[in-house]
Amino acid sequence: MDRLFEELEAESGTSVERLADRVSALTRMDIEIDVLDDAEWTAVAPFVLAEGDRVRIPVRGSDPRWFRLHAVTHELAHVLCGHSRCETLPMAFDHLKNPARSRALAGAGGVSAAASPEISAAEAEAEAEAEELSLRLSAFVHAPSLAHA
Repeated sequence: MDRLFEELEAESGTSVERLADRVSALTRMDIEIDVLDDAEWTAVAPFVLAEGDRVRIPVRGSDPRWFRLHAVTHELAHVLCGHSRCETLPMAFDHLKNPARSRALAGAGGVSAAASPEISAAEAEAEAEAEELSLRLSAFVHAPSLAHA
């Protein structure tokens, strides 16, 4: 994971767009961050992140800016780790109100198959790995850059 982070060459205050561009260049994946309104959000297919060489990261526009930042860095972390799906998609702020669906913010090592029987140990490990890297990525991103997203 440290190697992945170093290869990003992230600088403090970088924008989400520049971070996504760097992840795209490193992974040779076409990354699209898609800000959806509430009506579009209800039609988002859960769990799909990457198909072929394309990655779609949906975020709900009505979620708080800091949460959208977290969702994007979490998904970029999955891409960097080579994961093709995210067990927490679609990831929205209202999931925090439902503990069974709030695995996304459980933190590195905080996700366990025992706590969520519908997720396998391998899936839980992938979520924890993505979450740990996401927290590191978020520290470099200038949050106001999501103002338009």
